[in-house]
Amino acid sequence: MRRSRIAPLAAAASVLALLAGCALTPAVAGPAAAPAAAASLPAATASATASTSAFPSVGASTSPTPSPSPTKTTPPDPLAHVSAARRKTFKPCLSSTLKAGSSGACVSLLVKELKAAGFYPWAKTRYVTVAGANAILNYQRSRGLDPDGWVGKDTWVALATKAPTVSKKLPNTCRTKGVVLCVDQAHRTLTWLRNGKVVKTFKVRLGGYNQHAKTHIWRNFPTANGTWKVYDRQVNPASENYGSGAMPYSTMFYPDMYVHYSSGFHNVGYAGSSHGCVNIGKLSDATWIFRNTPLGAKVHIYTPKATA
Repeated sequence: MRRSRIAPLAAAASVLALLAGCALTPAVAGPAAAPAAAASLPAATASATASTSAFPSVGASTSPTPSPSPTKTTPPDPLAHVSAARRKTFKPCLSSTLKAGSSGACVSLLVKELKAAGFYPWAKTRYVTVAGANAILNYQRSRGLDPDGWVGKDTWVALATKAPTVSKKLPNTCRTKGVVLCVDQAHRTLTWLRNGKVVKTFKVRLGGYNQHAKTHIWRNFPTANGTWKVYDRQVNPASENYGSGAMPYSTMFYPDMYVHYSSGFHNVGYAGSSHGCVNIGKLSDATWIFRNTPLGAKVHIYTPKATA
């Protein structure tokens, strides 16, 4: 295929991409490097205020002014609107934080609820596996939660209350002139538009809990939200991390994120994840995107947030 000339700055980015390819995305808070390690909690911080007093003026009272007693408030019950039986089931787990490697009764509840929501159909164990960490991430994105792969109070409440999925409405930034690849992380779709009109929609797999190709450390490799431009297309891009043939039919944007065919996605589906790239599970779909997306096309990636 004949490659178009690109500006020096884009060329430099392309060189960086060829060396990395989906693996430069910075880590975010998520499952620890060792799956069985305990979750680290942020250290508590405290602040102290010092008070100073001036000499009282003549005739002034030296008695301290009494402070009003603080009013005690009871925080609202996040499970107030669920049935008594469901509240009894979830309440013991609200204070539990789960991640890859966690086990116990709350994990059994988590697996059951993720299965019911359609995000963990293959689970057969009583501990959170790698596939389980990715199921958590995908569930969190679908509900507009912070996708960190840890199950804390917000995720427990969403599961207990059967929170709805976020809206599927495409943002206006995707409905502009020219070709736009609109990637919705919540619904795991890539919508291909031309001049604001939807032409095709594809199922995709995004970044998540995965092992670094060289260090073999497990961590969360997120797909970065933002607006980018396609700067190159290559049938078989070189990759220092993954070798030849790892990312066929790459439509390349941002120095370390591509839209490309993934045999892993084709074979195991959402039990795995990418290292930040947008994976396509059908080779014919990847080649269609590759052949029809021009250089300079806009790529918009977003994760919708839950509405109040």
